[in-house]
Amino acid sequence: MIEEGDKAEERDMEYPDSNSEMSEVQLLQTLSDLREKMAALEKERSEHLLEQDLYKTLANSSQVGVYILQDRKFQFVNPHIAEYAGYREEEMVGMESLSLIHPDDRLTARKNAIRMLKGQRFSPYEFRIITGDGRIKWIMETSTPIYYRGKRAVLGNSMNITGQKEARNRLEELEALESSILDAIPHAVVGLHNRRFIFANNAVQDVFGWLPEELIGRSVRLIYRNDADHDEIARRFYDSLEKQRTYSTEFPCRHKDGHEIICLMRASRIGERLTERRIVVTYEDITERKKAEKELEESREKMRNLSIHLQSVREEERTRIAREIHDELGQSLTAFKMDLSWLGKRMTSEKLLHDKIKAMSGLVDRTIESVHRISADLRPGLLDDLGLVAAMEWQAKEFSARSGIACEADLEAEDVPLDKEPATAVFRIFQETLTNVARHSNATKVFVRLETKGDKVILEVTDNGRGITQKQINDPKSFGIMGMRERALLWGGDVQVIGSRSRGTTVKVSIPLKSGEKE
Repeated sequence: MIEEGDKAEERDMEYPDSNSEMSEVQLLQTLSDLREKMAALEKERSEHLLEQDLYKTLANSSQVGVYILQDRKFQFVNPHIAEYAGYREEEMVGMESLSLIHPDDRLTARKNAIRMLKGQRFSPYEFRIITGDGRIKWIMETSTPIYYRGKRAVLGNSMNITGQKEARNRLEELEALESSILDAIPHAVVGLHNRRFIFANNAVQDVFGWLPEELIGRSVRLIYRNDADHDEIARRFYDSLEKQRTYSTEFPCRHKDGHEIICLMRASRIGERLTERRIVVTYEDITERKKAEKELEESREKMRNLSIHLQSVREEERTRIAREIHDELGQSLTAFKMDLSWLGKRMTSEKLLHDKIKAMSGLVDRTIESVHRISADLRPGLLDDLGLVAAMEWQAKEFSARSGIACEADLEAEDVPLDKEPATAVFRIFQETLTNVARHSNATKVFVRLETKGDKVILEVTDNGRGITQKQINDPKSFGIMGMRERALLWGGDVQVIGSRSRGTTVKVSIPLKSGEKE
């Protein structure tokens, strides 16, 4: 522009006219205006460069993403926004800002930005972007109206919150999962801090009649009968949880309507230590179960008493029958034998009659032996007269004589201090054990040991037979084993049967010494 003005001046000097002075003034004015405009443009250019340098300096020193938009295009971006967007800075300048935003979030993000630029929104807004390599990230952003290079523009400040968003989502999912788990538990689950409710699941309504929201912030005293119970269970919980991670107990509680319930309570501390007195407690209403257990125990007690009575009646009946057989039938047979002997002495001349009487006399002797054996099987007189040890010694000898199986007995020299009924139970179990050995074991030897250990009488019978199997032990048709166990159970004892293939079977019986001690 300055060069073309100098040439015009030379032409005017070469061809002067009447208006040459006026033209020179105009020219000088034009040159002056041009200089002013150039100075103004230079000043504006310097201001724009200064403004741009200022924005760049501030943006590059910021710890968040900063950009400037004009006509919806990036005019400037700092390294932070370029880094999380996945582009170079020079690639983003001139790019449409909406092209970076996830299609599903563009409309919402634009509306939020417009509202903030108009002063109708003050909180940051969130949206998703698609990075240069195709990943999706979450951005939190604010927008401010500014002038840039003499034109209206938008200054944006954005932050990559993908990690926080994912953590928040995971936390929400975890909280939702925890809530679902709590609600799936049929027992009441509550969290306590200094004995006040901090959370409760929906099952508290089923157990206590309270809605969860009615309990939050209130004292746990609500679900106990009185202050004493409230203090007692707190003492148990906190004393135990100081030393161990969990604690459980049964304790009476109170329903919202005032009636008493029994709860199985399990408590666990929150965290490794109990310094903040934060615990989780589950409450299971076991009122009906305890009632049923009590009724069942009472029924079992009645059945035991009935069984004891029946066993006693049975033994008494055995004793009576044995006595009658021994006394009545035995005496009659003895008298009959005496009569046969008398006849035999008077019929010596008649050989046939004499032989017949002799045969009849032998039959009577065998019948008398059978009477004695049957009488002893029904009720050994030794058991009543001399006690358990003597009766067992006799039974061991009888068993060997009948079965041909050697029976070695190691019995205490003194009689075992058992009452009549439990002593009879031990003896009958011993008889049943020997019977099973003779029938099933194929044994050649039996070892019997009877001793007292502490407050119990221990009977142990071991054979060297083929050994009972676990299937046979658990067979519901093993009435012999079932009978032995039932007899022992009536007096608070138990029977263990252990078998080893080809190495025999051991039956171990344990009966409390105290008379009448039943479970």
